[in-house]
Amino acid sequence: MKKIIGLILTVLFFYSNFLFAQSPEMSDQYLMIESLMNPSLSPLTYTLGPGDNILLNLWGNINADYTITVARDGTIFIPRKSVSTTSQFPIAGVLAVPVTETVPALGEIKAVGLTVAELKEVIEERVKNYFRGVDVRVTLTGLRSFPISIVGSVARAGVYSITPLYRLSHVIKRGGGISETGSYRNIVIKKRDGSSHIYDLYEFFYKGNIEQNPYIKAGDIVMVPQAIMSVNIRGRVLRTGNYELKEGDRIKDLIEFAGGIQKRGSLARTIKIYNLKNIDDVFEVDPYKLLIENDSISNVELKTGDVVTVPMEPFTVTVVGQVTLGGTFEYEPGADFNYYLGL
Repeated sequence: MKKIIGLILTVLFFYSNFLFAQSPEMSDQYLMIESLMNPSLSPLTYTLGPGDNILLNLWGNINADYTITVARDGTIFIPRKSVSTTSQFPIAGVLAVPVTETVPALGEIKAVGLTVAELKEVIEERVKNYFRGVDVRVTLTGLRSFPISIVGSVARAGVYSITPLYRLSHVIKRGGGISETGSYRNIVIKKRDGSSHIYDLYEFFYKGNIEQNPYIKAGDIVMVPQAIMSVNIRGRVLRTGNYELKEGDRIKDLIEFAGGIQKRGSLARTIKIYNLKNIDDVFEVDPYKLLIENDSISNVELKTGDVVTVPMEPFTVTVVGQVTLGGTFEYEPGADFNYYLGL
């Protein structure tokens, strides 16, 4: 029995090591599958570029298949092709007679910038010049890849090969993620033409703003700077921890990033704020005024090093019956029966 258990543990050990050893490669493959399932790959929206692979099928009165790669100049070339078919008028006693037909070259077509659906329409016009009763199908079978650079506060800065369906968050993942001191909110994407744009991944992660998680283009450089302002929130919120803030961000913004107050978070007890530079100086905010009444004065601006504590709704003990002043009292850990009678 011990030998069997030992054998099982050994197998599990090597299996787990194999999984962990393969995880970087597997995660990249998963990302590719995730990209291929992206609605942006729709024939109506995805635009072709050099390196994309397509499969062209002609069928009907003539049948031919072509595997084509978009060239560096953005064109495709549909060559002359010999195809084998069967005679429509077989000789008596013979089921079919092989016939070789030649499909003329359909020539060069500019594909760059076209969607798959638009390319299909262009090819259909070419086919009509030669054949009648022939249908066209164009399928995207492989995505082009191109190099981009990631620099700054990421785990693995460098040059990576990606596809057109990689967004900023995917590229950050390829770079091993943002470092502890890196910024999620001031990420710069520098374009080939020298222009640059700043993006805020908090807006995407916590508010679902897809515009702040753009697609990465060929030649882009992703630059992750150091975070300038960091605060901490603890207590009864959904996601406690450190958060990066921008200048002008207020306590309500922080609570929103943290997922809001939990079910047992208190609206009656004050939210406390202190700064690591002066822990004795505590500022209090009324959560009811802040979150229910939307009081602008209560929505105080935060600064780096602030620690925000959202209190829990207190547990209570209710005293009823033959007592002078019955009622509900705040629970006091360790207090006995006589303590509550005394209240």
